[in-house]
Amino acid sequence: MNILTYDRASGSSIEDLHLLIDGVNDDALALAQYLSYRARVVTVLHSAPDQLGSLEGAFRADSGNIGFQLRSEISDIEDAAALFVSLSTPPYDAVIGHARSTGLRLSNLADTILRNACGRTIGVTGSAGKTTTTFLLTAILRNAGYDVLGSTDYRLTPSGPGKAMLEAIAAADDRSLSVVELTSHHLDYVTTSPSIGIVTNLFPDHQDWHGSFEAYRSAKQNLLRFQKDEDVAVLNFDDPEVREHFRGLGRGREIYFSALDNITDGVVVADGHIALRSRGGCDRICPVSQLKMPLHHIPNALAATAVAIELGVNRKALRDVLVGFQGLPQRCQYLGAVDGVEIYDDTIGMNPRKALKGLETFPDRSLIVVSGGALQSLGGEKRVSSSLEKADLRLFCEALLTKADIVVLFDEGGDVIEQILAEIGTGTPRVIRAENFEAAVLQAVRAAPDDMRLLISPVFYNQPLDMRHFLEDLIGKSG
Repeated sequence: MNILTYDRASGSSIEDLHLLIDGVNDDALALAQYLSYRARVVTVLHSAPDQLGSLEGAFRADSGNIGFQLRSEISDIEDAAALFVSLSTPPYDAVIGHARSTGLRLSNLADTILRNACGRTIGVTGSAGKTTTTFLLTAILRNAGYDVLGSTDYRLTPSGPGKAMLEAIAAADDRSLSVVELTSHHLDYVTTSPSIGIVTNLFPDHQDWHGSFEAYRSAKQNLLRFQKDEDVAVLNFDDPEVREHFRGLGRGREIYFSALDNITDGVVVADGHIALRSRGGCDRICPVSQLKMPLHHIPNALAATAVAIELGVNRKALRDVLVGFQGLPQRCQYLGAVDGVEIYDDTIGMNPRKALKGLETFPDRSLIVVSGGALQSLGGEKRVSSSLEKADLRLFCEALLTKADIVVLFDEGGDVIEQILAEIGTGTPRVIRAENFEAAVLQAVRAAPDDMRLLISPVFYNQPLDMRHFLEDLIGKSG
């Protein structure tokens, strides 16, 4: 039996199969629990013998078909049918290499959600804007009275679906809509496409992880590659990569959006309005002048609008959310003031292009900026490793010249930024060095002149929840 054919719609069963789960984080253990009620046996692969006691204690007593095995002993398992890959496992990992060489099917938590969600699924991907689009579309659909599960309900970072959403789909029914953010790390291992797939844009990112831009693009294309005739693709016509490599990829209809008014049929910005243009004319949704969101979010708003119209959302419910949306948490979000210094959280910007977008939303000479972090993520992915990412980093540093009077830098990423600023030369902002993220924020607060905002813009890798918890605690103590 093909493990990737099972789902509720087809009635296929996995009860005779042995499934492997890679990893011992919360998401992996929740997936093991979920599949244990369906498969003959589930084996969790872990890295160290001393983890075994805590692993066994993580499961209910009635989960007798869950076992545990060292990752290094995967070759001893001869009857496995599939390996469910952890989000943090790189594609060049030995366990994945073994699975490919022995014919094990690859899947993951995101694929499981897409296959088992009762109602229609809406998947969102892109190099930037996918979290904002997911968040905004979930809010629009909910405001219109739809029963919606959104991956951003449960977490913004790490991106995409996890344990909470997996557990939520078990209680949902056929009327529910599931809106799921899908990164290339998720999409690498899916063979199910959502009912509606949104592609916001595509530019070089995660090339160290995937091995090349072409491999990164191919992973993203899985969003549409397995769509059925009745499915829909929603595509950014303004993005050349999306136009060239995603048009015609799915089997269903295509809907386009354009912030540059480049299309005669689709959702556009025209005559100062977000509007639906068709042969029948131009249906204005709301004036752009009424929007409170940063301007770089408008393409994301167009994508969300296109799906909302496709699903029959009434114009008032759509307009109210568009007008009221002020931006994403952790995306240039105002957190509060500490010792009179306003703090803006742009911690979602952990690559140069995203960080640059955030930086550009502020007036010139209005900022003290905190940047830095690790050159490699916990999963082993190198950050800012490609020539295009390095070019984007230089653009970020050049923008610092006009936007910031002071930058506080930390860790290896701070070293890289400081070197580029030194190369740029005269007119660079004053540089302060700090030992780590927490120290950098505190030093920035102390150094900030009157009426200067503090922007947290890491650029490089940091533990997202660690940053968030520290900032919440800092603001809470100040309040």
